[in-house]
Amino acid sequence: MQLKSFRVFCYRPILDSGWVDVDDITVVVGKNESGKTALLKALHKFNPYKPEPYNIDREWPRGHRKERSQEQVVVETKFEFTDTEKTQIHESCPASIAPTGVQISKTYKGDFKFAFLPTDLPLEPPADWLESRTRAAIGMPAEPASDRLKEAINDATTKALQAIQEAGAPGLRKAADALTIQINSAGQIDHQPDQAEAARFKTALQRVIEEADMAAVRNKLEAEVRKWLPTFIYMDDHKPFQGIAYLDHIKQRRDQNQLTEQDKTFLMILEMAGLNFDQEFQRATIQDKEQRMLDMNDASLTLTRQLADHWSQRKYQVRFEADGHHVIAFVSDEVQPALVPLNERSKGFQWFFSFDVTFLYETKGTFKNAIILLDEPGLHLHAAAQRDLLKRIREYAKGNQLIYTTHMPFMIDMERLDNIRVCGESKEHGTKVSADFYAADEHARFPLQAALGLSISQSLFVGPFNLVVEGVTDFWLLSTMAAILRSEGRPSLDERIVITPSGGATKAAYVGTMLQGQQLNVVVLLDSDPEGQRVADGLINQWIMKDRHVMLLGQLLGRTDEATIEDLFPSAFYLQYVNRAYAKELGGRPLSEEEVSRDAHPHIVRRIDEALKGRGFQPNSEGRAFNKGRPAKLLLSELPKANASTLPDELLNNFEKLFQRINEAMPGLQNKSTEEAGA
Repeated sequence: MQLKSFRVFCYRPILDSGWVDVDDITVVVGKNESGKTALLKALHKFNPYKPEPYNIDREWPRGHRKERSQEQVVVETKFEFTDTEKTQIHESCPASIAPTGVQISKTYKGDFKFAFLPTDLPLEPPADWLESRTRAAIGMPAEPASDRLKEAINDATTKALQAIQEAGAPGLRKAADALTIQINSAGQIDHQPDQAEAARFKTALQRVIEEADMAAVRNKLEAEVRKWLPTFIYMDDHKPFQGIAYLDHIKQRRDQNQLTEQDKTFLMILEMAGLNFDQEFQRATIQDKEQRMLDMNDASLTLTRQLADHWSQRKYQVRFEADGHHVIAFVSDEVQPALVPLNERSKGFQWFFSFDVTFLYETKGTFKNAIILLDEPGLHLHAAAQRDLLKRIREYAKGNQLIYTTHMPFMIDMERLDNIRVCGESKEHGTKVSADFYAADEHARFPLQAALGLSISQSLFVGPFNLVVEGVTDFWLLSTMAAILRSEGRPSLDERIVITPSGGATKAAYVGTMLQGQQLNVVVLLDSDPEGQRVADGLINQWIMKDRHVMLLGQLLGRTDEATIEDLFPSAFYLQYVNRAYAKELGGRPLSEEEVSRDAHPHIVRRIDEALKGRGFQPNSEGRAFNKGRPAKLLLSELPKANASTLPDELLNNFEKLFQRINEAMPGLQNKSTEEAGA
């Protein structure tokens, strides 16, 4: 199962985090004490490798004592089933109601509650499924049976279907006994084929009734889901084993139930190496040092083999040495091959090693089906090493999902800005987590501002005046058309404006805000689709950017509906490139202007998508049959060779209008022009 989102309630500073959408890798940013650690710890206890119950006395939010309840849900999750899991579900559930996911919550008491998605399982199966299943199960009477019994079976089948139509599964259950008696009495007592056929009818009817028991189906599915639940693995800065252990000290803390996180990690490492802590404690006072040395060597090889076989990214060699109660771990890796005491390696390496062993242990050597929760990873690493850690995190996430928290700029992956969640807090509402960067306070935004500032400072796509667009295609089309108009002496985009591609509407919000935060002049150009409108509203309503500096393409074209950069091209002109890009699939039957008539929808991409679906093109996972990137490639290859005389006037006029509006909206540009003219 893949975790799609989660929500935390009434846990330490969190009253209601709100739904937090997650992907393969998700990063939660925020200042210290904003609730990031509490978020991960609550989630970890949802399904840890070793049971770890919620503690209402220590974990219930302070100041809300009257509301305390063991029945309170702490974590609510939404999972999506894999294709393999969906196949298994279809084997025990009617296809028309088979779930594609599940919503699971866990209370302080530790109880799980399940609700299947997109709609929960009904109390009774669908009547049409029950009817078809009844017909298929009973089937036609076998030929050796008497005519009287055949007629009775056909009549009983009709009555069974009628009972289903009138009262569903309860009606069938109620009628089952009478129908069975009817069949038994209709058959010839001494006629073996009749007896066999009557028994078959009873068995078939009973099987349908059992399959129609939705309570049993739910119980079965819930049991399967419990087995499919990923293991939640938590790691923070306090768990790394530093390489030195004193067995007598650990035993004393264990007997007092005061084991530290490092103690627990050491005991886990011993277990993986095939060593028993109590036996090693006893051997610490035995004089047979040779046997103990052999045991330690064997344990070292055992742990080394497990790590080498299961983790190809970093091959370790481990060696244990013991002197009385004193145990030291020596470790080397491919980067530093010499065996060095673990406590003399960097804290960053100690963290890597301890987490790799924990990961191996809690996934039973598979490194799969885990949700990895890393709290402030890389605290002890310098900037370059933190960048390396980001690469390592991508490896950890293969076959798993990974959520990590940070307040450090270098731990922000600039290629995955859409996976950032911002953690903030208030006295009234507690900790809240949001995907809306612009809704966060300045402290929560700081690591993002710093990260983007560091990234952009090394980019060619930044200048004093910046036009932020959603994608690289927008960048190339706007740049090319600006160059064509400029070469013909026509109004064009001011040459001082740098076009900055961002990678989507949400990322455009990030980039635009960060550039403005660095005292640069910015205009953000967005598509007039729901996502673009949402981002524009957020930027303006949160007083981050002035409305004249956030531009929607539809408004520039004088439209109130959906519009993208493709709508700047005349329909007939753009359609030529679509037909060329899809020539093979269209099979010599290009789309006509009538098929993509503006009467159908103002947005040309939507019209072409509907036309292709009408031709039988299958939509992708996002429901689209048209890939606008294909004609864009042709446009980008041919437009640089064109000149104004070969392009439609409507196209040139649209881009002229767009560039003039951008020039007028760019803050500071007109003042700069006046200063330069005066000079």
